Amino acid sequence: MTDVVANGGVMSGILRQCARVPGRIAIVVGDRSLTYRELDSASEALARQLAARGVRPGQVVLIHQRQSVETVVGMIAALRLGAAWCVIEPGHPVVQLRALLGDIDCGAIVFGSTDPKTSPESVRDLARRAGGRVPALHDLDADHPPVAEPADLPEDVLAGIAAYVITTSGSTGVPKAVVASRANVANMVDGRDYDYDDGDLVTFSAFRLTWDGSLLKTLWALCTGGTSVLPDARELMDAEAVAALARTWQSTHLVATPSFYRLLLPHLTPLRERLRLVTLAGEALPGTLVEQHRATLPGVPLSNEYGPTETTVSCLAHPVRDVPASIAPIGRPLGASTAHVLDAKLVEVPYGTVGDLYVGGPQISEGYASRPAATAARFVADPFAARPGARMYHTGDLARVDAHGDIEFCGRFDGQVKVRGARVERHAVEAVLESHPAIHQAVVLATADEHGETALTAFWVPAAAATVLPTPRDLIAHCAERLVAQAVPDRFLALGALPLAPSSKVDEAALRRLLPSGGGGVA
Repeated sequence: MTDVVANGGVMSGILRQCARVPGRIAIVVGDRSLTYRELDSASEALARQLAARGVRPGQVVLIHQRQSVETVVGMIAALRLGAAWCVIEPGHPVVQLRALLGDIDCGAIVFGSTDPKTSPESVRDLARRAGGRVPALHDLDADHPPVAEPADLPEDVLAGIAAYVITTSGSTGVPKAVVASRANVANMVDGRDYDYDDGDLVTFSAFRLTWDGSLLKTLWALCTGGTSVLPDARELMDAEAVAALARTWQSTHLVATPSFYRLLLPHLTPLRERLRLVTLAGEALPGTLVEQHRATLPGVPLSNEYGPTETTVSCLAHPVRDVPASIAPIGRPLGASTAHVLDAKLVEVPYGTVGDLYVGGPQISEGYASRPAATAARFVADPFAARPGARMYHTGDLARVDAHGDIEFCGRFDGQVKVRGARVERHAVEAVLESHPAIHQAVVLATADEHGETALTAFWVPAAAATVLPTPRDLIAHCAERLVAQAVPDRFLALGALPLAPSSKVDEAALRRLLPSGGGGVA
């Protein structure tokens, strides 16, 4: 156990390692690395530069750049300043960025001018197009004069102050900004009880830093003196390159989504004797992938972790020992987290009965920035907690407790599905498609591809006035401008009309029968 809660939080934990093992490699992103000494120096310098530009504790530092070592330096610098970080990659839809900046108190946008995608002109234009107050701009690649009167960085920051802001998938076009406090993050790190040896810990996170799954192993490693490795922007979508990076650094702990792990696995055989744990998170873990893991990396422990963004990365875990018939359980609460499967009256349902999954404990985030109604709707009073005022989060996931006491995921109640780690509301994707002038009606279904992974198929009916029908490439471009990548359908099928069931609702079963493979459904 790292015990960062009792020792000042994550920032204090990282600084202790900077003093304890200054020459050890702390962070690797792609082909670049920083020792703990270098991470300490770079993050302190940036924190002081941001303070000189007027960034105050409690504000948000927007890190707008493609994934690199500088991204991590920006995150740590924000923490040192008493601010929160929010990582946004170039290409983020402007509509969504405008909504984000409207919800948060952004003190500065940090970017790198040597990247054509984040040139000073493009960032200024982005800030203007986002509307409202334009925050300070800080170019990481420019030569900045030393701060004449360096402001003192806060030594103690209240645990309730925000550590980071991360957006939900934004499939509706207006993402919500989830605010995680320093106490949330500290409790998340303390909940990790992974086995490791000091001086021989190398975690590998096959994730984008825009997603909170990247923090699952990264912050834990930095608080224990380990080395945290992530792919850079060029490698992120190349499974062979990502696996090569994991092999180069002889990773001991690896985390990925099941979808991407399926692509990584054939390249990981050389790590068979090195890996101490593989953690999969972000979407359902199918039994077929468990079988492939056991065949390729026999003896390497496999863990399935679960946690909505609103519960700070992950809060439940299941050590996968047996091959599940369909998908692996999501397990039991980690650390001080709690989990309950409840009925509509917030009463626990009997074992084996499907109910709504609620998660409680100190990892429950502060809620949605500037959206009190949305926060109140999903963050409710926890009747099971001893502490007055405690809350639990209504995940929107259906679940049941099996005979072994493990929680099983049973799908979503609100039309949302998980696609490559992101929550996507299919009805919102339909609305985007129907905004195309050539489309009259659209239905989006979650189906299973040849590997059993979740994919989206869009069925659409042309508008009566349409003279030229859009191609799949046209529709992909239309969706990509308005949705996150995971919400863009994988297939598009044009129909003369949508089939209706006797209830006058769209007959989804009939639509699935139109798919070439029979269209396996996904809960």
